[in-house]
Amino acid sequence: MRKVVLFCEYVIPDLHRDAFVAWIQSNPERWRGIQLLENTGQPGVYVEIVTVNTVEDAAEIEKERRDGRSWNEMEKWVKGGREGLRIWTFRPVTITGTQASCRTEACN
Repeated sequence: MRKVVLFCEYVIPDLHRDAFVAWIQSNPERWRGIQLLENTGQPGVYVEIVTVNTVEDAAEIEKERRDGRSWNEMEKWVKGGREGLRIWTFRPVTITGTQASCRTEACN
């Protein structure tokens, strides 16, 4: 079975970073199965990465992140509030053959 990835991104301003980190640490169970990362070049930019079995599973997690208890608790810290939460679901891309073709200068 090919899994899908749910990717949530938001910004926590420096003013709220300590409170946000304390909230994260207060309930590690909430973060089980979630990889939480902070951007090294832009401190305060966070992403959550969750791998799930189906698009439906991803939609369920997205609903909780947008409307559920955890979002209600953290919304006060997110830059832009509800509008500052960006969520995408990604599916794997199958690459056939021995080499992927490259049509950009970045590949050279």
